[in-house]
Amino acid sequence: MNEKDLARYLDETVDPAATVAAMPESALAELADALYRHLDTPSPAFGAYAWYIQVADELQMRRPAATAREAADSDDHSSGGLAGHSGGLAGTEVPAG
Repeated sequence: MNEKDLARYLDETVDPAATVAAMPESALAELADALYRHLDTPSPAFGAYAWYIQVADELQMRRPAATAREAADSDDHSSGGLAGHSGGLAGTEVPAG
């Protein structure tokens, strides 16, 4: 999506909630990417952040299972991959040879 396409969404006459709700998931993902890149510029357009939040929330609502799975994966990684294990290898005997 180029800047001209993105500018059509950022037009103040467009309702973000209604527009986002009507978009297919692939178009939402493309818009989220374009908004993310736009927000990383020195002077993002007024309202771009609000659009980004609206799009991200809509994608999260449409993908509840994927979001829950990602949260579980990040929990596993934050605990060193030993989720559900208490202790560790400290204090265990290792056979010789």
